[in-house]
Amino acid sequence: MASTASTSQTNASDLPAPSNLEELLASGWKSKTVKQELHDNLMRLLANGETLFPGIVGYDDTVIPEISIALLAGHDVLFLGEKGQAKSKMMRGLVRFLDEYVPYIDIPDVPVHEDPLRPITRAGKAFVQANAPADIPIGWWHRDERYAERLSPGTKFADIIGEIDPSKL
Repeated sequence: MASTASTSQTNASDLPAPSNLEELLASGWKSKTVKQELHDNLMRLLANGETLFPGIVGYDDTVIPEISIALLAGHDVLFLGEKGQAKSKMMRGLVRFLDEYVPYIDIPDVPVHEDPLRPITRAGKAFVQANAPADIPIGWWHRDERYAERLSPGTKFADIIGEIDPSKL
């Protein structure tokens, strides 16, 4: 798996400093769940008075407060509505509530970007157990690369709208 620096438009000088697990631990970095990231960054944006969903018009007193409450409470969110109501745009906008960068174990044998403090794959766990922290390389994953939309081959996004019957929820 290539490091973030080689797979994105990010300059190496823009990345956080720790390049191995020893440096990461010394930096005081703490592992967080995605929900905690969303919560913490939403709180920061609210405290700074920033617009939460730039480009979304007309939902300041309805939808946006509901989404904010759900994220602050750590709830899962399901977007339902007619075509053209900014559901996709709001989902894509949630990316800005993620931490700008998160570290991962940067070795080819690990098939996913793993939290260096809490690896979940067999390869990641084995690598962390078998190596000194100074020998465990850390890559940095930018928030824009952490979000992706996935559809089955041959499926258009419009095809999945309406598959959920709101009256049955």
